[in-house]
Amino acid sequence: MVVFPSKEWVEAVLEAAKQNENKEAAKGWHGDFLCTVEGDEELSRELNRKEVVAGLTSLMGILPPKTREKYKNTPTGRILESLGIPLDASIKELNIDEVLNKASKLSTNEMRDIRMHIWADFRDGVLRDLMPVAPGEHEDAIFKLSGNYSTWKMIASGKQDVIKSRITGKLKLEVALKREVALSYVMLRMKPVVTSVTEVFTEVPVC
Repeated sequence: MVVFPSKEWVEAVLEAAKQNENKEAAKGWHGDFLCTVEGDEELSRELNRKEVVAGLTSLMGILPPKTREKYKNTPTGRILESLGIPLDASIKELNIDEVLNKASKLSTNEMRDIRMHIWADFRDGVLRDLMPVAPGEHEDAIFKLSGNYSTWKMIASGKQDVIKSRITGKLKLEVALKREVALSYVMLRMKPVVTSVTEVFTEVPVC
């Protein structure tokens, strides 16, 4: 099992997507998603687990320091710095036990200020790229999805999908299209790729 979100999770999902790329239903579907994971009470509890703190740190470590610096002067950046996670230097030598100790002192309200951004790119209905991004990056994504950590963890575990989460109000969706298109049509067009990626997530158990 892998921690969501983490570098290990990103790598495992991309590997599972390769094994799933022969699906025909979503052929011809191209698009990208900018996903925003918002801190919540569950994330506050989860950050008492060393493996979750290590996972979050590894996810941020994917970003080079110059990119991570874009978090400066944001609520998330201030929280990361308060945990001892630098925004402008390598985090390879970070002491996870020290980060864990500092994370245990953060309040739930402070955790709600956290925003993590993950970009996903699909070509021919197959997930081709998945990576953390900094604030302001990939703002031209066709689809922008935002929701709290607990919702995204359910999606990442394959127990819920994006369309159902949007319909129930657990996810917010913004669509950037060149012409007016009914949301119902957009959701219908998304269904094959959402089904495909949910299958991928199911193959990567998260904890």
